[in-house]
Amino acid sequence: MNRPIPTELWLICPRCHADCLDRQLAKNEYLRCARCGEEIKTPFVGRTIPVAWALSSTGLILMVLANIYPILSFSIAGNSQENMIFTGIAGLWLQGYGLLSVLVFFCVMAAPALYLVTVWYACAAWCLHRRWRGLPTVLTIAAFLESWNLVPVFAVACVVATVKLKTLGSVRWEVGAFWVLLDAIFILLTIQYFDRKKLILYVEEEHL
Repeated sequence: MNRPIPTELWLICPRCHADCLDRQLAKNEYLRCARCGEEIKTPFVGRTIPVAWALSSTGLILMVLANIYPILSFSIAGNSQENMIFTGIAGLWLQGYGLLSVLVFFCVMAAPALYLVTVWYACAAWCLHRRWRGLPTVLTIAAFLESWNLVPVFAVACVVATVKLKTLGSVRWEVGAFWVLLDAIFILLTIQYFDRKKLILYVEEEHL
């Protein structure tokens, strides 16, 4: 005789409210609703919107610090110079690499900042239970900008550039490099913790 499955082993789909049997998930596995395909359970239980809100807030502060302090200084033949992110981009522009300078500006400054702002806006609306305008558009922009966050790549490029510059003169890391590294870490954590699907469901339920 088959025994009934205990009620605590059933999960309710947040989209179609169908009953789904819970089970243990292995790494990279996801439990989806058999009726509508909605993702119900993920092995990464730490993905929460309040955490993403805190991370994006910190990331925005770190981005400001990373852009107002010099990253490195180098001395060649007695001439010393300190470099910030923006001065490097301006240098590319003045040397005739206009398209490259625009691309670097977008990927290292504009896109990461806009991504953190959109994540902050969406998470704040959810955490504060606000019906803010434009939330669906904000989520779409955040999805587009996520793959353009190249601050971690920029941090690695700075290390490679330092190795090259050491063959020409003296190079020293400045405090801005520390902020760039921290900002890259917090951006990656924000991407990891940001649950866009949950916010999309929130938009649909609130008819925003």
